Amino acid sequence: MIILLVDDDPDIRAGFTAALGRRGHEVVTAASVRDALVRAEEDRPDIGIIDVMLPDGDGHGLCRTIRDRWGFPTVMLTARDDDADIVGGLDSGADDYVVKPVAPAVLDARLRTVLRRDLRTPVIPAEEPVIIGDLTFDAAAMDARASGSVIALSATELRLLAELVENRGRALTRDQLIDTVWAHSAPDTPRVVDTTIQRLRAKLTAAGVGSPVLETLRGIGYRLR
Repeated sequence: MIILLVDDDPDIRAGFTAALGRRGHEVVTAASVRDALVRAEEDRPDIGIIDVMLPDGDGHGLCRTIRDRWGFPTVMLTARDDDADIVGGLDSGADDYVVKPVAPAVLDARLRTVLRRDLRTPVIPAEEPVIIGDLTFDAAAMDARASGSVIALSATELRLLAELVENRGRALTRDQLIDTVWAHSAPDTPRVVDTTIQRLRAKLTAAGVGSPVLETLRGIGYRLR
């Protein structure tokens, strides 16, 4: 998974980047709210780890912004463990609240739990993998493959692909995709659908998926065919 780690302590950033990297995750870091917004836009992470106290703002507000703009889940990471702070963090839209110090293995487990919860809504009822042209999609495992190799997709891209596979051959509007793929937190603009489609299409092409084709239907939406 791609993890956005936001903390103004360079030792914490370095330590968790190394530890989570050894567990197979890609970690992008930011030391401030401003940097975090740039990283969220450019890297489109699957999940965020956010400290409450940041030099140019607070983590609670950043959680709300992330939910509104990009919709990926967040975990608050902080040394403040009183009930008011925990309630404030969860009310701001955070999916979990972890108090420092925390072992990397425990943090990794909490992140995976949050992501499983975020992906829990089923989008394809079939238990067997679906094979369409060069693409194999396994709804149970939530992974996509081409020529036997896993295609590295973010959680949002997987949900989007799942919806397109389930409705293959049918045109889906932006509003329909927002209602299903972004059901947990609607983005502030339908353009998020367009940019996610572009990233998904580029990754499928790079993986050698010539068929099916992810079509743009001008004035309507998108279709996998």
